[in-house]
Amino acid sequence: MARIRRDVWALGPGWNDTTLYYARAVAKLQQRPITDRTSWTFLAAMHGIDPDLWQSFGYLDASGTLASGADQKRYWRQCQHQTWYFLPWHRGYLAAFENIVRAAVIDLGGPADWALPYWNYNNPAIAESNQLPWCFSQPQLPDGSANPLFVTRRYGSGAGPIVLDPRLISADQAMADTQFAGQSAGGSAGFGGPQTRFHHGGEQDGVPSGDLENSPHNAVHSLVGGSLRGADPNDPLNLGLMSMPDTAALDPVFWVHHANIDRLWEAWLRASASNRNPTVVAWLNGPARPFAMPTEAGADYTFAPKDVLDLGAEHLGYEYEDLAAAQPPGAAELAVTTMKPKRTTTELLGANTERLALVKSPVQSKVHLDGAVKSRVTRSFAQGVAAPGAGASADRVFLNLENIRGLNDAAVFSVYLGPAAGAAPSPSAQQFVGSVSLFGAAKASAKDDAHGGKGLTAVLDVTRAIQGLHQGGSLDADHLVVNLVPETDLAPKDPVSVGRISLYRTGR
Repeated sequence: MARIRRDVWALGPGWNDTTLYYARAVAKLQQRPITDRTSWTFLAAMHGIDPDLWQSFGYLDASGTLASGADQKRYWRQCQHQTWYFLPWHRGYLAAFENIVRAAVIDLGGPADWALPYWNYNNPAIAESNQLPWCFSQPQLPDGSANPLFVTRRYGSGAGPIVLDPRLISADQAMADTQFAGQSAGGSAGFGGPQTRFHHGGEQDGVPSGDLENSPHNAVHSLVGGSLRGADPNDPLNLGLMSMPDTAALDPVFWVHHANIDRLWEAWLRASASNRNPTVVAWLNGPARPFAMPTEAGADYTFAPKDVLDLGAEHLGYEYEDLAAAQPPGAAELAVTTMKPKRTTTELLGANTERLALVKSPVQSKVHLDGAVKSRVTRSFAQGVAAPGAGASADRVFLNLENIRGLNDAAVFSVYLGPAAGAAPSPSAQQFVGSVSLFGAAKASAKDDAHGGKGLTAVLDVTRAIQGLHQGGSLDADHLVVNLVPETDLAPKDPVSVGRISLYRTGR
């Protein structure tokens, strides 16, 4: 029988077998040296590692002892971001971790069917679901010993208990997209991300995150990790573990966050028959560099995306107690109006002309529209929505925030369309189009052998917002105003910038 992953908040406040044995097993893994493939630090290094930063944070001893060169090359720095391998790699990684933790749980006398819980921060049935789960905020275990699930480098907003703004961690865009694989520039980034080679986050700078990776994945990382209040957020020493890819997996909350991302992938597949994984060999067989994982005994195995599509497969063997995902407002209509035509064209609808520096106050920019392309978009809207299967569809419109550079991986900002230049952005649903996190921006902005310094790119589907502006007569003839509103602390001289804001149409 498959093991059941359960919502950590549905387990209720207070300790229970799932959370208490998770804490005790984490402590057991943390006692093992980094040279042990089943140790806490070895497993975290598989996601990413910065030895100097780890030593400063106390996760490496002064000698700087690391795993063997062969193990580092095979296992470490594997995490897949800004790629269509994001979801399958993290599923295999999560399962390997879960199996190792469960072995420790069993050694401690715990249940043989122990499974990793998930944190569904968008659960409408549980009012406190957007709060940091209880077990991660308790300094002590019931016996009075230190709780390894509680870490001091988890800052949030710095203004009290960690509570996530539902607007900033929405999965609406992801769950409404019917395409798994997206484009590397211009149009939809896809539910699961654009087609790439092995992509640890630096090999192909400027490639956007897929919908689910952009939100809620990236936003939760930045908002939970945060930065030390009153300190310079451009200094990585002042950032929380979850804020940076090279330290994120050191925080035990990382794993319950990723269990929810994995759950949302499965929920998306089951939500509609049109939601399907790629069937091309390049995705099924994975990249040239194989994904390598350790077993609970420390042995070695590899996997490809095709090996983790069935939750009952070897090395997996789990189910989710709840695969419901909040349905975005108007999602059924959006799925019809944005049904992918057999042949599509992606073309530039407009762009701004200046690099934007993000400061503490909102920043506005005008995206100048191409009249001919805009006419094609509005004509598409005017022709109405075709019935499913009729073969016609309205255009989709995507806002691209290109070459986002900065050192503050904890930064998050909201994006609004309109109103007129100079006016304050409105919190109305029509104008708010999403959030963007700078999780991973520091590395993507570095100009070294692995990075070209192009920064991050984020893509937001603004089709419904543009439709609303058009239907309400508020879509300006020659430009669109975009407002960027910081949602987290920025230093007075924080070098966060957006290279270009562009608007693309995808349609016939």
